[in-house]
Amino acid sequence: MRQNSTLIILLLWTALSFGQMQLIARNAEETAAQFAERQKPKNATLTHNVIEALWNGNSTIISLYDLPYKLSLENDPDQQTYHKIIGFVFSELDKNTYSKVTFGPIDTEGGSPSIETVFFANADNDKAKELLLIASWEQRHFEVNGTLYGTYVFDNETIEKSFDLKLLEEISKKLDGGCECTWSDGTSKKSRFKTAAAVKKELVKLGY
Repeated sequence: MRQNSTLIILLLWTALSFGQMQLIARNAEETAAQFAERQKPKNATLTHNVIEALWNGNSTIISLYDLPYKLSLENDPDQQTYHKIIGFVFSELDKNTYSKVTFGPIDTEGGSPSIETVFFANADNDKAKELLLIASWEQRHFEVNGTLYGTYVFDNETIEKSFDLKLLEEISKKLDGGCECTWSDGTSKKSRFKTAAAVKKELVKLGY
């Protein structure tokens, strides 16, 4: 117990030094969904099932929120509302004590974002698994109709170093699903990566 207390003190000192990590208390008997609901940002709503799982041996809660916003701060009732998704990763440090880091945003891309799936897989050259999300955006325009898919790969190694998550841009681009769409000229295209199974299969091909 003394070792755990020392760890929390060290992490708290580091958090104050870097200004990045927050320490969050989970109430006794509180479910992961209740915990995530209590932590949601102002005006946000949970937009995916809350995940509680072991991530590389750490007890972790992952929550995703839909956050509406406007491009202008002016109070114009006719101004369009856009949507972006942000995520929180809560990593347990001690019983009912969690660190909190933020990832995203996943923003509007011709339509509001939705989360198709969240999973873990090895997507780099170390043994630790990364956090992967597949997002989608409905495309309903004069020239194109369908669904756009995108894959986001976040590395959790930085949690222990600077208490932040890093988007692995290169591998994310390789796993980008593209548009499963039909265009006004009659052409159409299928998306390669719109499920966790398809992404995991490609990662094996890439040697991960």
